[in-house]
Formats: sequence, C-alpha cells, structure tokens
Amino acid sequence: MARGKTLGELVNQLRIAARYDPNPALSQSMVPLFEQTLKDTQERLYDQFDWPFLKVRRDKELSAGQRYYDIPADLNLERVQAVDVKVGNFWQPVERGITLDHYSAIDSDLDARQDPVQRWDAVDTDGQLQIEVWPVPLSDGGILRFSGIRKLRPLVSQGDRADLDDQLIVLYAAGELMGGVKNPEAQLKLSQAKNRLETLQGRVVKTRRKGFVLGGGGEGDGRGYPRGAAIVSVQPQG
Repeated sequence: MARGKTLGELVNQLRIAARYDPNPALSQSMVPLFEQTLKDTQERLYDQFDWPFLKVRRDKELSAGQRYYDIPADLNLERVQAVDVKVGNFWQPVERGITLDHYSAIDSDLDARQDPVQRWDAVDTDGQLQIEVWPVPLSDGGILRFSGIRKLRPLVSQGDRADLDDQLIVLYAAGELMGGVKNPEAQLKLSQAKNRLETLQGRVVKTRRKGFVLGGGGEGDGRGYPRGAAIVSVQPQG
C-alpha cells in the first residue's frame, strides 16, 4: 500500500492477485504481458485524475527580446493548470492563447516589446515544441511560473518506480487479466479497485482547502493571488 514500488515488485504482486503461480520461474513467459498491463493501467489512472502529489511548479526566467522558451522537461503541457507572471511582489495570471488580434495590438513579428507578459501558448518552432509569450518581454528577470501535473515516469525496466498507489494499479490490472466482467473473481478485483480509487480520491477532496487572499480581503484570481496592477510600457525595437 504505497507509491514508488518498482515494476518488478508490481509484477510479483500481480502474479498473486491474478491467481498465477507466485514462483517467477513458472510464469516467466507471462512477464511481458504483466509489465504491459501494469504500464497501461497506471497510464489510464494517471489520465483520469489530477493526483495532487504529482503537481509541480516550474519557473522560466524571462529575457528581454526573447519570444520563445523551452518547455520544462517534466511538465505535461496538456495538464497545465495555471500560468502566472511575477509583477513586482505579486503574481498575475497569464492566459493561454495568442491570436492575430493580439499581434495587431502589439506585433511580436516587429519585435515590439512590453512588460508584463500577458499571454502564452505552445507553438511549433522549426519542428520543436516551445512556449511563446506575448508581448515579447521588454526587460530581463521576469519569472513565468507554470503550475500543473508532471509527466508520468515510464514503467519500462524492472527497477522503474510507479508514481501511483501499488494496490490501485495491481487490482485493476488483475481484474483485466482475469477476464473482466466475464469472471466473478475478476469482478471482485475490479470492485476492490474501484473502492480503492474512491478512497484515495476522497482523501484528496477532504484535505483540499480553499485559496486565500493576501490581507484577508479584496478580489483575487481564485488561486490565492491578489490581482496586481500591471505597469504598461511598450517599446518597438529596431
């Protein structure tokens, strides 16, 4: 009943849960199937819920005149929950999506620059997926913070460790290997897996707290940050 179990440990647990002979020598030919089932099961569970212990914050330092930035290596771009830029002592939300209307107002192609960054998006730059910010920063030293769910660590080698709960993964995998709804014993495993999932998710809901507003009042952005006043400064370059 823990996270961080190795793939090898999960395989041994799955052998027993799915009613295979626990002696590894007698079910060696089944190992690739066990491993793939465990891998697929964890990926499905990862996709279905924003597990709070996988939440990360990753910062990118903004540079004057730099329009594109590399994506933080372990950040799942599809699971970004919020992006903020630091303006003075406050964090200000940065919305996703850059359109032609934005370029019409402040043209990044002409190297027009402004602080603070107001928008971001993911774009393909010569075959590489990168982060674009708009407007192009006027000054060095700004901080762009991404909050979201990190990428799932792959289960490939026997020593690779699972990110999610071992019982949850093994019970769902066992139910699948045992034939799903066609097998009453498999149904029991799947029922136990569902109960385990509801228990783990329920703990998250109970411990989740509302955001706060600095100073105890005023309008915030829903994430605990007061809305800071932006200092607008536009400077076409060149």
